[in-house]
Amino acid sequence: MTYSRGFILIALLIWVVPASASGGFTNELFEAWLSMRAGGGKTSVYWYSEGLIRSFPDGKVTAKMEGFDTAHLIPDPEDPNTFYQLSRKIFLFVDPDTGKILDRDPIAYPYQLKTYTLDGEHIVYTVESHNGRINYTLGPMRNYSVKMIGDVIWFNYAVFIPRGVGKFENSDFFVQPEGSMTEEERYQQSWVSYGPGPTTSSAVAWRYTEFDAMPERIKTFVRERAPLWLIPPRDRVEIAQIRKNFSSTLQTE
Repeated sequence: MTYSRGFILIALLIWVVPASASGGFTNELFEAWLSMRAGGGKTSVYWYSEGLIRSFPDGKVTAKMEGFDTAHLIPDPEDPNTFYQLSRKIFLFVDPDTGKILDRDPIAYPYQLKTYTLDGEHIVYTVESHNGRINYTLGPMRNYSVKMIGDVIWFNYAVFIPRGVGKFENSDFFVQPEGSMTEEERYQQSWVSYGPGPTTSSAVAWRYTEFDAMPERIKTFVRERAPLWLIPPRDRVEIAQIRKNFSSTLQTE
């Protein structure tokens, strides 16, 4: 894996600058988050996930899921402490016994616009999402925390979604120190959710900077049936167009 000089500089700063005494974000740890999560403005990224969906409270696996979100980062032209993550995500449902893609619509968001602002030692987070039918907004929230565990950075955030009966999600991201690891070994995520309804889900994810590096099944599905998801939104103009007049680019038949 080849990294730009700017990326390497950020990585080096991370290892020599500890988290603040209160466990909040420093400028360097904020840069580390932006670089890890969305490429830091230097590259697009693909966070590929595999997980399980279980019924509650018996814990029976009702489906597996497989998918990714793809994102890149742009700065706010007026506020040096604010950045925008332009994303799309898509997840397929897979039969837990046969391994075949189930005949049901995938979870597919034509865009997500995530805003990160460093306010003192806190990340202020908002997100706008479009699932092809409805536009959602959430935030602002201050649910982020960060901790150094030796040379490993641990980012955590929880999201409480009040729609309908409600949903809870928790994400943990881990950045290993730069060395002989592959990209997917260095950048990893664990995710768990409850809801909507009596359902729990969990997944692990790892990062790629190239679409072609991901597993074949999801690549084939996207190329053949959901080409919009090959790359993240180009800019906020594209997001505004989707928001204004979305027509489905996802084939579900």
